[in-house]
Amino acid sequence: MDFLPIWRQYEPDLFGFLRKQLPDQASTDDLLQLTFLKASQNWSQVEQPQKARAWLMQIARHSLIDFFRKGQKEQALREKLARETFTALPDDWNELQVQLARYIPTAIELLPEKYREAIRLTELEGLSQKELAQQLGISYSGAKSRVQRGREKLKEIVLDCCQVEADKYGNIIACDPRR
Repeated sequence: MDFLPIWRQYEPDLFGFLRKQLPDQASTDDLLQLTFLKASQNWSQVEQPQKARAWLMQIARHSLIDFFRKGQKEQALREKLARETFTALPDDWNELQVQLARYIPTAIELLPEKYREAIRLTELEGLSQKELAQQLGISYSGAKSRVQRGREKLKEIVLDCCQVEADKYGNIIACDPRR
């Protein structure tokens, strides 16, 4: 039996269910798409197609649970970050730079493992990129790429959390949390 007609039949129900549970349209659309993806990949394993609605609702419910678990984990990391202090900061940093620097250890924890490790070893523990390559058993260019991508992802995390404005010298002149 083809999955697409089943999906079209129950998509409005799934959308309504997810929309009631989620804070915004974008999250609803994302979880609806994730539900579709999981369901379409596993449709061939369904033994009782007459129970498709219940099966789809279960997939949506599990996707919703995963969504909130992930959010709680990120919230806990942000709260931990707010409590942490960063002790060895340069004396000439302004207060905004100091405040933002306190968020960096927690933001690093939000990185995917391979980038988290590369950033931790090079930026926090002082390894050169050549030493990183040797320690991880990867090429020097691979280590450079991993550090660069880790920095980019770290920047995305910080900018998702905070509105940061810097002057032409890189000094932070404004930093406000995003809602």
